[in-house]
Amino acid sequence: MSRNNTTAVSIIIPVYNEVATVAEDVLSPRILALLELLRAGDEIVLVDGGSIDASWKVLSELAQHPGIAAIQSPKGRACQMNAGAAQAKGQLLLFLHADTTLTATAWHEFLQTVSEQQSEFLWGRFDVCIEGQSRWLPVVGWFMNHRSRLSKIGTGDQALFVSRKLFLQAGAFPEQPLMEDIELCKRLKRIAPQQFMAIRGPVRTSGRRWDEQGAWKTIVLMWRFRFNYWRGVPASELAQQYADVRGKLKLTVAVFAKYPEQGRVKTRLEPLLGAAQCVEFAKYLLLSTLDKLQSQNVVLWTDGGTDEQWSALLNGRRVKRLVQPSGHLGIRMQIAVQTHLPQSEVVVLLGPDAVQFTVEDLSGLLKAAKENVIAFVPALDGGYVALACTQCLPAVFSEEIDWGTARVTEQTKTALNQCNVQAQWFEPQMDIDEPEDLLTAMKQGCVPTDWAVRYSHKSV
Repeated sequence: MSRNNTTAVSIIIPVYNEVATVAEDVLSPRILALLELLRAGDEIVLVDGGSIDASWKVLSELAQHPGIAAIQSPKGRACQMNAGAAQAKGQLLLFLHADTTLTATAWHEFLQTVSEQQSEFLWGRFDVCIEGQSRWLPVVGWFMNHRSRLSKIGTGDQALFVSRKLFLQAGAFPEQPLMEDIELCKRLKRIAPQQFMAIRGPVRTSGRRWDEQGAWKTIVLMWRFRFNYWRGVPASELAQQYADVRGKLKLTVAVFAKYPEQGRVKTRLEPLLGAAQCVEFAKYLLLSTLDKLQSQNVVLWTDGGTDEQWSALLNGRRVKRLVQPSGHLGIRMQIAVQTHLPQSEVVVLLGPDAVQFTVEDLSGLLKAAKENVIAFVPALDGGYVALACTQCLPAVFSEEIDWGTARVTEQTKTALNQCNVQAQWFEPQMDIDEPEDLLTAMKQGCVPTDWAVRYSHKSV
């Protein structure tokens, strides 16, 4: 390593779904504050792992600043950090988690320590300060720092750093789902044990995990996993165990909706309602559906509209919002299922025009999915109103299904038979696509006759 303090540093930050909406962006201020610390020649490399929220949009805007680059890679912290390292220009690589803050004190002590080294092979980590509600977090941080100082094994929360040559010699991060930081440190310790550096200036990291799961419970859990990894249990098996012990939500309801604007929503109702009222009816359907599900864990998957428009339309409703990916309806639904299943026992997909669908129907669907892997509420027009599953079955979301036609239910049943999967099908329900659907729904009381004024004071 150079004897002066001009060694260029690349700070690599893996990002995945860190910015729910642009209006709720707390990542950008932290990145820009970090940028202010850097010297000429230093850089920040932001690596998005295929986020489906506003993260990539925010990262792309940050990349307009000199000294910040933004790239995309397949999801996975190790994979993303390796991609960032390949892109980085600096001789020294510093890996910083998105929920960890590199303080000015830590940064300046790091630069001073590095400038005193004469070796091209150095590596190490920072002390860590865990921020959260639990009074045990300072104790947790103290033990982490002292254990690491003795063992020369750091964690990602401690912001690992390594010279590029040594990083490549160690083979980069192993692309495994868990313990990639531990494994890299083990390799570096074997190659260059005397070059390990422990920076006392602390980085600050989120203690949310400890607060949510309990400090001591989390400590015991982490030590158990580290012990099992040391004795040879594969990282993939540990990752599955980690997902299991963290616990899952009982249910996530993914509601798919377009932003209501003329020409994009309920256009087949225009002969009855007119274009402007079609927009108002789409608003009614969405808001009444969200209100009906307000006691459930709901995620709104949106198509079109700006963050500001959605915020005004939702009018204070605390609903997490993700942006629908591109592709046919099947692939969009499949991505939603794949996104939510790691954290949920059951995922339900629902459209906003399921006017007959009730919370009681949701309970029945939930039970059926647990018993049969997958369950459906078909629509009277040949599609389906709702789907619930405990596993992702790609055949159900295939492009071979004629999405948006009366053949969807029939083709879905055929695909399930070919996979030898037995699904439960409930009685068909109405959804609102044609003028006669709306007239029937109003006659049966599924849609109130005064729907047009139910949310009129909340229109945007």
